[in-house]
Formats: sequence, C-alpha cells, structure tokens
Amino acid sequence: MYIGRTEEFRSVENRENGKLFLSFIKPHKHVTKDTVARWIRTVLNMLGADTEKYSADSVRPAAASKAKAMAVLIKHIMAKAGWSREVTFAKYYNKEIIPVHDTF
Repeated sequence: MYIGRTEEFRSVENRENGKLFLSFIKPHKHVTKDTVARWIRTVLNMLGADTEKYSADSVRPAAASKAKAMAVLIKHIMAKAGWSREVTFAKYYNKEIIPVHDTF
C-alpha cells in the first residue's frame, strides 16, 4: 500500500541518495527520523507491545540480533547498518533472541 502510494514520487535522486521513506503528502520529501520513530511506536502499540519498555530504538538492535541468529554474516550486518567496528555490534546490538512460543 505505502509503496503504491509513493511510487510516482520516487525519483532517481531519491533512490540514489538512499532515502527509503517518502511522504505521500505534498511536497513528497523524505520523512524525518522522528516520523519513522512515530510510525514504529504506532505499530508497536497496535501489536500490543509495552511501549514503555520497547521503543523505536529497540528495533535496530532487535533486527541486527535477529539477522545474526539467522546466520547472516557479521560483515553483512555491519555493512547494512553502516558500522565499521565489530566491537560496536558486539557491545550494543548483539542481544539474545528469546523465542516466542505459542501458548494456545
């Protein structure tokens, strides 16, 4: 839905400068980190997550840790995240992934 609503605004410039999210409201510029954080909070809230405990800042370490748990090479995780030092990943982003079991 989002991709469809913003497709006509996606210029070569936006694709080349790495701006993934664009506003579908005029003037169709890239959205700010605050907007993305608000979107993430909204989704977390809709999912029933405790937004006092989990925030938009929780997503980056969770995604990096999940990628590692799925055997993605550290060098690939670091490249996508823009990190140059493995110690940064190890210290701040390599979190334990606790499996969720269906209790029904």
